[in-house]
Amino acid sequence: MRLLGLEMKRILRTKITWLLLGGTFFLSVLMAYLPVTFEGAVIKDANGNESEITGMQAVKYFQEKNELFGEVTGEKLKQAATVYQEVYEAYDSDYGNGIPAEVFYARLVEYRPFIQGIKEVFADAETGIAPGVRDLDLNKIDDYYEMLPKRLASIMDMEQKDYPLAKEAAFRKFEKVNRPYQYYYGASGNSMDYETLFIFLMTIFGVIITATVFSSDYQTKADDILRCTKHGRMKIAGVKVLASFLITGSAYLICGTVWIVLTNTLFGWEGTKTSMQIIFSVTSLPAFTIGWLQWVNLLGGFILFLSTIGFTLLISASAKDNVSAVALGLLGVLLPTIVYVMGVPGAFGDWLSCILPSGGIGLGNAVLYSMCDFIFLHIGKVSFWNVDVLLFLGVIKIPVFLCGAMASYCKRYA
Repeated sequence: MRLLGLEMKRILRTKITWLLLGGTFFLSVLMAYLPVTFEGAVIKDANGNESEITGMQAVKYFQEKNELFGEVTGEKLKQAATVYQEVYEAYDSDYGNGIPAEVFYARLVEYRPFIQGIKEVFADAETGIAPGVRDLDLNKIDDYYEMLPKRLASIMDMEQKDYPLAKEAAFRKFEKVNRPYQYYYGASGNSMDYETLFIFLMTIFGVIITATVFSSDYQTKADDILRCTKHGRMKIAGVKVLASFLITGSAYLICGTVWIVLTNTLFGWEGTKTSMQIIFSVTSLPAFTIGWLQWVNLLGGFILFLSTIGFTLLISASAKDNVSAVALGLLGVLLPTIVYVMGVPGAFGDWLSCILPSGGIGLGNAVLYSMCDFIFLHIGKVSFWNVDVLLFLGVIKIPVFLCGAMASYCKRYA
């Protein structure tokens, strides 16, 4: 324990570590607050004069408009579609073009969580193209929930037509989703995007902190002395690994929890009861509310975060100097995003995004977006949802990388 305390003190006493840990906490507050600034509404005073409100004023305004809260019923959906059609007809708009911002905020914004889902449910089964607002048949909206399985079937037929077992797996997951859906005003998709970005930045900071854990001793020649001590080699390696995990892992969990608590305090805890299908796709497979989704995204990201830290420690134990360790560690974090941006095609790209050391950590390829998608990976005729593969491989990679880091350290100069 004394060695562990000394190693943690050694890591924490560096200025860059304190700057990064302080920056992580600052970002947890900033990224919880920023989505609030995007909220806006138009209100009328007693004289009928309109004024625009933003930020916390708008949040409190929407919290008080609770007539749409609770179960998402056919009546509420029909009301949303009716209001949208009236406004679109009044401005002869097909895609929202030409509608003044003040009209959008005054009449449409409160119905926005419903309208995209309605369009998605009634999308063309062959092409997946959603109808325009003015083309919606109000008489069919009562069939919203009956159409959900058909919509999911058409998606799976388009994306996984050669793999019937993937379709079966998707339906098994979707059957667990509670219906009717629930809606309460609260943290939106924008907030979840910021949580994903926050996890990505926390991972980068963690990599910078841990990249020099071994390599700094190589560079200063302190390692030559440490190896000659009573607890040299394996015990020293284990202490360094454990200290790195405790510092970066604790920072991740504490700051991630701060983000969740502050986000829901700002937007209202009632919003955590909203079905994720209302905020994302109406056929999203996980049976989560937004509150559960926030925690699953954080804890799922934690597994992938530890996997990335483990890979960085392996790099640090093998590198010759700090610059190489930091550069290779950051490259490891960025690789899944690079693969995503490059658009590596087909099954190879899907598998590569999961197998890479930091797979699931990134922007467009993050675990949150995988939970909202319908990507399945295949071995022969057997199909696996890529989220399950990401987390399973993440759990496997953690001990593999840690053992590799310790073995690499012990074999150095052997």
